[in-house]
Amino acid sequence: MAPNQSRTVRGFTLIELLVVMALIVVISALCLPAVQKARDAARRTQCQNNLKQFGLALHNYHDSMKTLPPGWTQHHPQPGPETRFGWATFVLPYMDQIPLYRRLDFRTQRPVPLELFQMVIPVFRCSEDPTSRTNSVRGDFGTLNYSANFGPVAPPRWIDGGLDEFWPGSSPTPEKTDGLAFLNSRVRFADVTDGTSQTLLVGERSASSGAAIWMGVRGNDFETDQVTDCSPGHEINSEYGAFSSRHGGGANFLFVDGRVVFLSEKIQSGIGENQQMQTYQKLSHRSDGLNIGAFEN
Repeated sequence: MAPNQSRTVRGFTLIELLVVMALIVVISALCLPAVQKARDAARRTQCQNNLKQFGLALHNYHDSMKTLPPGWTQHHPQPGPETRFGWATFVLPYMDQIPLYRRLDFRTQRPVPLELFQMVIPVFRCSEDPTSRTNSVRGDFGTLNYSANFGPVAPPRWIDGGLDEFWPGSSPTPEKTDGLAFLNSRVRFADVTDGTSQTLLVGERSASSGAAIWMGVRGNDFETDQVTDCSPGHEINSEYGAFSSRHGGGANFLFVDGRVVFLSEKIQSGIGENQQMQTYQKLSHRSDGLNIGAFEN
């Protein structure tokens, strides 16, 4: 190269730089929905895996005790602020939580919201749910995002989808329902005459409907601390008394046979023209003898 010959160094022009930046923005905008969709799918899958673990635990409990665990236990059905252990605590030994289970004093049956009952149990939480580690609307006990099936009829506090005249409750809790979990329930697989593949056992409950607590119930008139009904008016994602999720369009459910299904919030629900229950209510009833057929999920 001659001594006086200059070297030309070419860089990006402003226009080229703007074009590149615009392309990056467009590509990012195209990719973000796919990334978000993948994240949502992963969270939904994790939630389903949590329910599958509940299924294994409940089946192992049934193998040992010859019955499903009670929704919660109490000596009487009358309302009142008496905390009692519920179904989620009884399956702790079958969910790799034996040390925690051994710390519970079932003789007193009066757990209080101390640190022990505010523990975070990862398998009890849906990663899509924003509820904090303790549930502030349910006495600050540790949060649970899964609730057992109470059946096709609402507790007296939630009849007709609203708070009744007795709220917060002077009506006794039902001593028997057509679901799988209620006061002192002892439902066996043999009692599920509609078929274990056609009956709901546990479903999601998110912050949208107050989530739940893993300890049990704060009293007989706080059934929804542990169980949820499928009565007309309490459809999936419909209101405070319902099963719910943040996955969009429905919620995950564990059936008695152990399979997990995502049920659409548009599933047929209510009472038909012939006064017969619709699909959602049939799925929550363990022995109605009604044909369900195909349902949307």
